[in-house]
Amino acid sequence: MSLSSQKRLRLSSEIRRIGIIADTPCDKCFIDGLDCYVMPDSNSRLKCSECVRVGRPCVNMSWESLDRTREEYQKKVDEDEKLLAEVISRLLRNKKILKQAEERARRKALCLASELEEAGELDSAESNCPAADALVAFSPTMWSTMDLIDSFSAPADIVQAAGGSS
Repeated sequence: MSLSSQKRLRLSSEIRRIGIIADTPCDKCFIDGLDCYVMPDSNSRLKCSECVRVGRPCVNMSWESLDRTREEYQKKVDEDEKLLAEVISRLLRNKKILKQAEERARRKALCLASELEEAGELDSAESNCPAADALVAFSPTMWSTMDLIDSFSAPADIVQAAGGSS
């Protein structure tokens, strides 16, 4: 038996010897139908003898314990809600700024396009058709590659080029 197990057993027996039976047992003692021995000092957060013996958390179902738990977690919920409100506020503000910036960029692009049309640098027909700028052109390398492909179009030519006979 390990040293920590010996210490737990010793503490459990001391709590049982000098302790009192709790008015409201902890979860484990309640479920197992055992007497829940606790230290007489009600302010003590010491575990009951059975929970100490098995080395598990002691969850007391007393009103004081429940009230303490509710208060503790209500504070945590309040803090988290405050943090969440700050994050949501920041998110909404950033989305609004982004939307305004996108609208300004759209208006600026329209203004620039109209200035270019007035200056004659942008043909209005071309500005209406984005595909007008898409030209398909072949480079000299592409043309030479296409001529090379045309020269090897017949299967007999391929065999002769490889050095074989038909």
